[in-house]
This record gives sequence, structure tokens and C-alpha cells, in this order.
Amino acid sequence: MRVRPKSVWILILAGVAAAADPTCTNYPASSRQLDLSRLQLQRGYQAIASRPVGKPIRRLAAARNNFIDDYIFGKMEADGVTPAPVTGDAEFLRRVMLDLTGRVPTAERIQEFLASENPNKREELVDELVGSEAYIDYWTFFYANLFEVTGRYYNLIGVPGRNLFYRYLRDFVSRDRSYGDVAAEMIGASGDSYVVAPMNFLIRGFQQGDPVQDTWDTITDRVTTRFLGVKTECISCHDGRRHLEQINLYLTERRRDEFMRLSAFFSRMNMTFVPVDAFNQNNKTLVSDRMSGGYHGVVNSNNPGPRPPRLGGPYDAVYMFNGGKPKSDEWRRELGQLITADRQFARVAVNYLWAHLFTTGIVDPPDAWDLRRLDPKNPPSDPGTLPAIQPSHPELLERLADEFISSGFRIRPMLRLMALSAAYQLSSTYEREWQPGYTLYFARHVPRRLLAEEIHDAMAIATNTVTPMYVTEWDQPVMFATQLPDPTEPQFDNSARSFLANFGRGDWWRLPRSSNSTVLQVLYMMNDFAVNNRTFASRGGFNTTSRVGQLMQSPMSDEDAVKQLFLATVGRNPNAQELAVAMSRRGTNRENWLSDVQWALLNSLGFLFNH
Repeated sequence: MRVRPKSVWILILAGVAAAADPTCTNYPASSRQLDLSRLQLQRGYQAIASRPVGKPIRRLAAARNNFIDDYIFGKMEADGVTPAPVTGDAEFLRRVMLDLTGRVPTAERIQEFLASENPNKREELVDELVGSEAYIDYWTFFYANLFEVTGRYYNLIGVPGRNLFYRYLRDFVSRDRSYGDVAAEMIGASGDSYVVAPMNFLIRGFQQGDPVQDTWDTITDRVTTRFLGVKTECISCHDGRRHLEQINLYLTERRRDEFMRLSAFFSRMNMTFVPVDAFNQNNKTLVSDRMSGGYHGVVNSNNPGPRPPRLGGPYDAVYMFNGGKPKSDEWRRELGQLITADRQFARVAVNYLWAHLFTTGIVDPPDAWDLRRLDPKNPPSDPGTLPAIQPSHPELLERLADEFISSGFRIRPMLRLMALSAAYQLSSTYEREWQPGYTLYFARHVPRRLLAEEIHDAMAIATNTVTPMYVTEWDQPVMFATQLPDPTEPQFDNSARSFLANFGRGDWWRLPRSSNSTVLQVLYMMNDFAVNNRTFASRGGFNTTSRVGQLMQSPMSDEDAVKQLFLATVGRNPNAQELAVAMSRRGTNRENWLSDVQWALLNSLGFLFNH
């Protein structure tokens, strides 16, 4: 591999870059750190909100597009916080395409959008994207990630169950089905896991080798976290008091026996594993329910499981969040109805969407809600060291929940509403002195590092080297990593799997997804053949079809070629300094020079982040 001239990529990178429960041994260190950092952010926000500002400042922002802007900009005006200006067309195009479809725009698409004088072009763009095939791919990927679709959970799901569950989620996104119906189906599903798709959500909670109570408890925590935003795992082991005061007041008030009554909704469920091959390497699962029984704490003393001994019981099912009890013998079906009728279900669903589009949730992290600190009209009398109210914009949160409920729990209208708000369209560049607390005002758009799959696809689109990837037991290959059904794929493409693993894809089982940057990622992007070869015209199998290959065949001037590489790779034209640096490094080999330019752009923050 040819050594890159350091002066080229360093200068270009510089130009583009400018643009808990502390006492619980099982509480993950990463979660503890995230929770504590978010609490620090909330304290900074609260300090700004409580300072005297005198007469409110009016209309600091651009024209408001919908009610979201009334709440966001109204809060900033009341507290004397100035928002960033509205972002330019190029940045908006790249941002909204990544957020709604997971793909970057082509250079041709950017030029067309920039040239358009249509005053409604942003709204028309959002309408085009929402519901497109790329949107369906990406939001299937989003919910597959949330519900951890995988074919390698022990030997219990397998490829058939994986494919079935993935297509179920794709159908939900494609038809914009009620999210409430989907949630109820996943909680209450029965039958054969190779036939009834949503059952594979339940199977992901099975605790192999542990007492059955641990399966009930794990499924309960998965359900409350994903559908109600409340991590209940801590109180599955102990009462909240004297453990959670620094993290969550609501859970501080909850007892372990209340959790076991909630977990009792799953205590009548039977899971039977049936081998589907002669060597018992793969199983399908049959799920059914008894018409009687409850949660009991009796376990085999030789296999007590990871949780402390359970005392008391047996316990009947009681919905911990409002005291609701099942009215029939079908406890899981009743739990699905209780959850989807709970207003908290709607709050959490819209907050997950908001967190994706705005980088930070109105409640953040979006799976760590404190139900005792939601209502400004009824704050806790003694919040201790916690901010009294957790949501940054509680009134907006309730309005979004109202909209979601009235829409029939449909995802598509909510994403359209958020993407068309002026608040979403603010620049990521802040022209005044920035304070961390401004993050929760959404005073500018906070950049996010792309997910592993997004980086892979952006690189393929930027270099024009999109190649098919083959998925086990699928008739047709896929062209983008965000179309892959789970982190085990593509099973026979080591290069793609290695790339995705290095950028934090995880396995949706033992290894969590991460968007943290690492030294390994930097070295990988700089040196890996799979990355480097995409930037050439005469190697790596792409030849003249690559971006540089097309430019080599084009009569385009060198300056225009550099502009094309910027548009294709970082979604904008170069500034004068960047253009001058690139042009100053031309040598006798035009292919090597253009390759160096694109290689440097692929290694820039402007490429790796959505801003």
C-alpha cells in the first residue's frame, strides 16, 4: 500500500475538522457514567433556567414551523438563551437524509438541492424521505436494534426466527402500523417461534441454566426498559431505598416484592424448546400460557441463580405503575393492554424518536426515566441532589405524547413533525459562547458520530463502491449495511463484518453497541485495504467505477474534481483554504492525488459525524 503524504491529509483534516446505582455491583460502569454525566448536564440546565434574566427576549429565532418551535424557542426566549441560526441547505440535506434513511446524499443530489429555488424544498424533501424504501430499511434497522434482533442467542432463535422477526418489524415500519399494537403483540405472543414472529422478542429474555424466575425477571426488565423507559433490573434484586437515591427517586420508593408482582405477569408462561436438526444445534421455541399460577420464590438450592433469594409469595400480577390487575387469566395479554394504555408508553416512544433526531432526548438517557420527577406541578418535596424535574421540556413532551396517541401510535407522522421543526434545522455551529447546559435547550444541533452501519454505507456511497452483501437464507443480496437483519451478517464477508465490529456494532447480546471513538478505528480508517482501495481507480476491483475512477475519465478540471470529492464525501463544497491546500499538493500522478484527497476526507470528523 502506498504511503500517504502527511502534509496533504493533515492539512485537509484540519480544515474539515474545524467545520446509577453506585453501590450495586451489577450496575454497568458505562451506564453509571452516562447517568451521572446526564445529571450534571441537567444541573447546568437548571442553573441557567433559574437565573434572573429580567424582561424576556422575544423572537430570537427564525420563523417557527410548528408547535415544537413554540415550546423550544419560547423556553429559550424566557431564559435568555440565544439559539444558533438555521443551518444551510447542504448541512440540512445531509443531516435529514442520515437521520431518516441512514444514507448520505450523492454529490448530484446535493448540487440539485442547492440549485433549487423552491421555498418549500425542505418540506418536500422530508415528505419524499419519510416512507421511502430507504426510510423503511433504516427504521426497520432502528427497531431491530431497539429490540435486539439476532439469530445467535444461544441456540434458541436461529436464522429462521431471526428472519421472521426482522420481516415483522419491516412490515410494521412499511405499513406504519400502530406501535401500540406491535408492542402488545410482542408482550402477549404465543405459539411457534418459527411461525409467530413477535415471540422472538420474548425468547431474547430466556436465561439459560438459571431458575425460571430469572427469565421472568429479565423479560420484565426488557419490557419496562423498552416500552416504559424504566430500568427495573435493580429492584429485581433488592428494594430501591438506600440504593438508588443518586439516580432515580421513583425506583427508590419501589420494593422488590412490587417488582415480583409485575414479573408475575410472565409467571404463567411456558417455553418449550424443540430441536430442528439431528444434532440439536438449533431449536425453535413453543410458548403457551397456563390458566393458573403466580410468582413464587422457590428455587433449587443447587442452582439459586444470580439474584439474591426471593422471600415471600406467591404473588399475583399487579401492574406496578398504577396498581392495575388482570381481569382475565391471560396475564401477558393483559399486561400488553396495561402498558399501551399507560401514557408513559407514548411519552417513551416519542422520546426515543426525539433522541435520535436531536442527539439528546427530552428525557436523557431515553431508557432511564424517573417517574417521580416528570410533573412540574407536582415536584418531589425532597429531590436530594437530583434536579427536581427530569424532562428538559415537560410541556412539549406531553404535547408530543398527545399527538402520538391521537395519530393511533404511528411513527411516520411524528418523525415528519420533528424533522420539519425549525428547532431540528438549527445549525450545529454556535456563534456565541457555548455553555453545556444549552444542550438541553436544544440551542444548536448537537453532532453525533455515525453508527457503524452508517459509516460503512456512507463510505460506499461517497466512493461509489456499493457492493452486494449476502444474507443467510435470503434470496437477494442487500446493498447497504443498514439493510442487514442482525449483527451476525454478512456471515461470509469478513471484511464487512470486521469493519462494522471495529466501529462498535456490537452483537446485540453480549457486546453492547457503542458510538465511542477509539484509536483502533483511527488506524483502521487510515490503513485498512478495504478503505484505501475504494479511493483508487486502478486497484481493489472497482477500477473505473469508483468515484476517483469516474473523475479520472471525466474532462472535469482539477478544481472541480476536488469539489466533487468534497460534495460526495462530506456533503458540502470546500472552503477557500481547503481548496487551496488540496490544489497545492498536486503531483504527476493525478489518480494518487485525487485518492489522497478523498482518503483524507474519509478520515475527517466532517465525514464521521452527522452535524
